[in-house]
Amino acid sequence: TMDDNVQDSSGKNYHGTLNASAGYDAGYSGKALGFNGSSTYVDLPIGPLMPTLSSMTIATHVNFSGGSGSWQRIFDFGTGTTNYMFLCPRQGTSGSMRFAIRTAAVGEQIVDAPKAMPTGWHHAAISIDSATMTMSLNLDGDLVGTAATTLLPKDLGNTTQNWLGRSQWTADAYFSGMLDEFRIYSRVLSAAEVRYLAGDR
Repeated sequence: TMDDNVQDSSGKNYHGTLNASAGYDAGYSGKALGFNGSSTYVDLPIGPLMPTLSSMTIATHVNFSGGSGSWQRIFDFGTGTTNYMFLCPRQGTSGSMRFAIRTAAVGEQIVDAPKAMPTGWHHAAISIDSATMTMSLNLDGDLVGTAATTLLPKDLGNTTQNWLGRSQWTADAYFSGMLDEFRIYSRVLSAAEVRYLAGDR
């Protein structure tokens, strides 16, 4: 929930470790964690979770500050630059929002939004459906991109670098902004459920 800590409230005990705190401030709901764009990130101990995820939805409220940092990450879960899945608010410094997943044996499977994530508070959600082998990207409850995939989260294996706000690539910028209510589901949420999380209540 990012309410003054990065503890897991799911009951699964995947408590995060905060590196280089940028503080907590008013968020979308309660408090949110600030990311300074230069050193703040959260390390999540979710490696053992990954091999269990066929379908999934990852959803969070994001306050993207923009800035000059290239290829910032909302999250990046993997074991290095050939095995990962990530969500970035924009490609480079001006491209569209992107989700990508790849393994050492299979190249990037990509779904792009039409444009970059705007600054200010927005809700982002990415789903992978193992039944249809499709990826769906949502912004503020609306579907903004779909694509086929040959990879599922479980194909990443037991990942060792599972980060909020940091990329697998050392040259990429750290995230600048705030994150709130970060959620991982072991299923595909319905369109109505995604809209609910985005604030359509």
